[in-house]
Amino acid sequence: MTNDSRQALDAQLKELILLAQQHSHATKGRRTALSQLVNAIWQSGKLCRPYKGRFQLAYEDIYEEAVQNLFFYLCRDDNIHNYNPERGEVMAWVNMLLTKRFFPEAIPKNIGKPNEINLESSHLENLSSSESVSLFEQVRQYIESDPDRIFTRKHIKERPEANFQAIARRRYSGVSWQDISTEWGIGITRLHNFYRRCLKKFAPQIRENIQTTNC
Repeated sequence: MTNDSRQALDAQLKELILLAQQHSHATKGRRTALSQLVNAIWQSGKLCRPYKGRFQLAYEDIYEEAVQNLFFYLCRDDNIHNYNPERGEVMAWVNMLLTKRFFPEAIPKNIGKPNEINLESSHLENLSSSESVSLFEQVRQYIESDPDRIFTRKHIKERPEANFQAIARRRYSGVSWQDISTEWGIGITRLHNFYRRCLKKFAPQIRENIQTTNC
């Protein structure tokens, strides 16, 4: 990116931040400005990738969660007022938040522990025991079999193809959130939030099934 294009991007982002700051919290005007801001940041291709080369295959999951949490932060409450244009460019501020706060916070949430049931295939590289891998396979098989058809019935509103089973199948097969988003034309944030809610909702039933199977 040339110096002129970098300055143009910074001017665009600052204009959107100023517009958001001018509107009261939770108003349509602020939501619109913040949505445009997040889209501009994402499409700029200037989000940094901190600690690249570490965490093996778990990196992409950590990074995706960190970016989503960063965007949530920008859109929540009055956080957008924390940006001070006198202290530097917008992307410098955004990348500082990503590197110093949101990426480190996402690491323990995605690495997990060996005794936890986790549906993300990338986490298997962080599990050392064969028991943990076996546990993952049992979870995977249970989701695939879907004996009560609850995983296929739970889907994003008006998008039955984007059901929990279909998303889980793609995730544990190594398909990125970006590729899933492109395939269905559904935003990454919407997909990710739906998937996380489903994991929380179905976790007790999955654990019960696995425990019953191992009895």
